Amino acid sequence: MSPQPTFFRRNLQPRELRLVCYLALVLGVAAWKYLPRPWHPTQTVETPHHKIYSTATPFQIEHTAQALELLYTAYSNRLGCVRGWQTNHPKLQIKLYQDRNEMRRVNPGLGWAEAFYRAPFCRAYYSADEINPYQWMLHESVHQLNHEVAHLELAKWLEEGLAEYFSTSRINANELAVGKIDLNTYPVWWLETLATRATLTENLTNGSVIPLRAIITGSGGPSLDTEFNLYYLHWWTLTYFIFESEKYHERALALIQSGGGLEAFEKIIGPVDQVQTEWHDYVRRLKVALDGKDREFFKRKKIPRPFETADRTERGK
Repeated sequence: MSPQPTFFRRNLQPRELRLVCYLALVLGVAAWKYLPRPWHPTQTVETPHHKIYSTATPFQIEHTAQALELLYTAYSNRLGCVRGWQTNHPKLQIKLYQDRNEMRRVNPGLGWAEAFYRAPFCRAYYSADEINPYQWMLHESVHQLNHEVAHLELAKWLEEGLAEYFSTSRINANELAVGKIDLNTYPVWWLETLATRATLTENLTNGSVIPLRAIITGSGGPSLDTEFNLYYLHWWTLTYFIFESEKYHERALALIQSGGGLEAFEKIIGPVDQVQTEWHDYVRRLKVALDGKDREFFKRKKIPRPFETADRTERGK
């Protein structure tokens, strides 16, 4: 019969005990600061493509649901023929908080984020104090559509730019008018800080333009933590330029399906230095147009959209 194993227990020394207590305190603080708090939605509402859990008012839920469905229609009309599109997908899940304070209390440690998508939920609040109360949710919903419906794998600039392209568009009656810019959305209201002088050289020098090579590669530019508004402006305007300009519009879908990395960008769109000059000129004119001083900018001939079809709105139901 083999002898019973012997276990030895050593008492912690004071220094070791202090270290254990310190680590426990650090972990406790981190958990308190970053782990989600319990949240109990008071209503659950389903639409053709979404399931919304919410503590907002019935009015707020109804209008957010309508905006989400308009986005779904607009998005599927534009991108519904990408290779990875999933026709019969589960309903997209939403957590709609009653206000900003509740969202930040339930989800601590958000920093400057006003909403976020972490599968399987979009999390945002109804921004009752803003003219466009849906913009944060629409932005995150595009990320959800990219990943759960279209199954796209995009470079960061295009992932964020695509979300801004849709979420900065106006809601008119029963349509999300993609490409018609809503001035009461982020980052449009920061547009004056982009390309502040007349020439590209001046703007590269004064820092109001980040080289597009850095934007596309995600390397070599200023810190995102200190210049996040400027980065979002670049991501949005570059995406807007490609989708809305007559020269590049018909290449937009191919760029999206490629993922939008630098090699694909230069192959599909063109040399980045050449595009940078064209984009800069476009941004300068866009700023003047949004200020009401270039009435012809938005009156260009409607460009045929080969990947937009009316019956695409039925996909995914």
